[in-house]
Amino acid sequence: MSKLTQKVINLLIFSSISSSFWAIYKVVFNLFLRDLGYTNQFIGRMTSFEMLGAAILGILIGILGDRIGKKKMIIISSLSFGILLLIRSTFPYKNILLVLGFLNGGFMTSRRLLLDSYLMDVTDSSTRGAAFGYNFAIFMASGVLGNFIGGFMGEYLGLRLTLYITGVCYAISPILLRKLPESVRDKRVTLKKVLDFSQYNKEEKYILKYYLLRTAAISFGAGLFVNFGNIIYKDLFNMSPSLIGISLSIAQFGAAAGSAGSPLLGKKFGPFKYTFILNGIVIPLIISLGFIRNPFIFIGIYALRFTFTNMTNPVETSSVLSALPKNRVTSIYSLRNAANFLTRSLAAFIFGIVSVLPSGYTFLFLISSVFYMLALIFMYKLFVPLRKNGVLHQLYSNNS
Repeated sequence: MSKLTQKVINLLIFSSISSSFWAIYKVVFNLFLRDLGYTNQFIGRMTSFEMLGAAILGILIGILGDRIGKKKMIIISSLSFGILLLIRSTFPYKNILLVLGFLNGGFMTSRRLLLDSYLMDVTDSSTRGAAFGYNFAIFMASGVLGNFIGGFMGEYLGLRLTLYITGVCYAISPILLRKLPESVRDKRVTLKKVLDFSQYNKEEKYILKYYLLRTAAISFGAGLFVNFGNIIYKDLFNMSPSLIGISLSIAQFGAAAGSAGSPLLGKKFGPFKYTFILNGIVIPLIISLGFIRNPFIFIGIYALRFTFTNMTNPVETSSVLSALPKNRVTSIYSLRNAANFLTRSLAAFIFGIVSVLPSGYTFLFLISSVFYMLALIFMYKLFVPLRKNGVLHQLYSNNS
């Protein structure tokens, strides 16, 4: 495996810092709204608006990233996210939260969309698997730090002050990219071109179809509870912000450790077997979450589910994107982003309705398990051409 270049290392450093502040926001903001008296229904509706913004604006931001440069768009998105967070924390009124939530969703998701496509630009097959593995591990490890620190900051500094600090720090985090050159621009990229599938050959269309179907299925299943982990811990076990932060950190620590080792595990066991088996184990774990109400066992199973699902992400993502045209990666990621957040938007709306019913959380986890099963079937079909065309062997020296 080749040594990572300085460009990749610079991107990974930025990823670690910005991911930490993003995680602080995620663990604190919903608790901030609950403290203000907002219900699960409203928080679910607001989150649904965020996801809708992520889906729609994410495509436009991806196009702008290609046209004016990914580095420039990362800076614009980071500043916008920070400013919107300050406004939402200062004036947390319903209409403001909903309207700015839509805008916030687009800027929130664009960081990872642009960063992953930038990694594709600065890597080749000898370093791509490792770069994606390390980046996802950093994303998760930073989440550990962010959840842990965010929980304690929220409890001891106050939730609003914590959000202020997060907004400012996130806005200035792109200063870490100052030595990184701008990505290659392509001013020919348009929305019409992004949605034009005639440029793909038959195999590429097949891969893209099942990649988007799998994304939609797993995103809906995850969207029923993943974005509301802090609320679920609060409702089921009445945890304090610091304990919620610790509980979520345990889950992300496992995913971080697994993601760091994913290139080696994918190479040893085979990328398909490694990804398929771990995603299969996740399904009974989700079902069990619907019935277990011992907080320690619940935390442990939640952490295992989160770990097994996310530690396979770098292997699958690097394999799929390497099998598709490199000059269309940002466009493809924008479409995947849209499928992800449109379904999460619907799932967030359903969460607000179902979570308040008797045994509501049981129903949510059972419904989620059905969609994880569908996603597993789609993944099996997705890997059929990847195992035949040599991509897996090129990346991981193993076709199984």
